Amino acid sequence: MNPLKHILPVVVSVVFLISCQNKTKNYLVKKWDCVQVENLVPLDKNFISKEDSAKALQIEAALKSLSWTFTNDNTYYCSTLGNKITVHGIYEISEDEKMLTLTPLSKNTVNTYSITSISAFELTLTNSSTAVPLILHFSPN
Repeated sequence: MNPLKHILPVVVSVVFLISCQNKTKNYLVKKWDCVQVENLVPLDKNFISKEDSAKALQIEAALKSLSWTFTNDNTYYCSTLGNKITVHGIYEISEDEKMLTLTPLSKNTVNTYSITSISAFELTLTNSSTAVPLILHFSPN
């Protein structure tokens, strides 16, 4: 009786389980460009002024100019079109891999996002800290 016959399936199973863990982090670790923003303007547009609309468009353009880079050592960098880093800090992914928490080095704000979808080709985050959840869509750079 060959003892490798019994050990090999266990080793393969363990390697498979370890490789499946943190699948979200494996997808996340790269540079992501914001390509779409949803729910930035209040749903009832009849009651917003032209100035509010202009500000919303400016904010949307600013958000779409952002790139977020996530690294293996749990640091993140937020940069603008010119690759100027505006914020950096640490990130955490919840155990169930459904929440992403960003804590800047200044620690003045902590942002938590629901990971709506993630793959090698897309990342969608939802921030529910406002009355209407802000949804950010990213594609890899």
